[in-house]
Amino acid sequence: MKVATLSDQEIEAIGEAFADHPYPEDDQGLAMLFPDRESIKAYICGYVRAALKCSCLYTTSKRHEAYIAFTHTQDKRRLRFLLALVPVIVRAMGFGGAMRYMRLTGRSGTPYHEEMAKAKKPHIYVGMLAVTKPYQGQGYMRKVIDIAYEEGRRRHCPVVLETDARLKRDKYVSVGMTCVRERRCTDTAVLYDMMWEPEGSVCK
Repeated sequence: MKVATLSDQEIEAIGEAFADHPYPEDDQGLAMLFPDRESIKAYICGYVRAALKCSCLYTTSKRHEAYIAFTHTQDKRRLRFLLALVPVIVRAMGFGGAMRYMRLTGRSGTPYHEEMAKAKKPHIYVGMLAVTKPYQGQGYMRKVIDIAYEEGRRRHCPVVLETDARLKRDKYVSVGMTCVRERRCTDTAVLYDMMWEPEGSVCK
């Protein structure tokens, strides 16, 4: 179901779920680009508010166990959503931190979903997936990503996303995705491009 509104408390819960993800020392992910835990939380909360504003946030049920934000290449709201994220990044990281973020992620190479967009290949891009703390470990990751998969089946196109840790990559593999590319930002930060394709996908 699409989410129209969330309370500040519900948005904070999504931020907490991200901010407390455990990263091992040799696989710090993009968390290393943020100055502290609170800035990670602020970024995610800002991301959720942008997704709400652009009507691209979905949840598993009225209990809001898990959330997913995604857009399709043909959605007019996609560009509006990307533009809405710029001030979110700057507020969370500061101007210098935002420039460093762009430099290091740019060093890793072009994201797979951007290559698809340039090649005009229709796809669904998942920008965020979160299971809130009370519901973690209960199968809600599968339930929430199925929302994007169902949209992929309806539109006959792949679902793509990028993630920033081996543990997260392996979880996405467990729910049916394939790692199509690894992109290294630093010695301890690697981005993983993931994809799932339905039968009859336009990219097959």
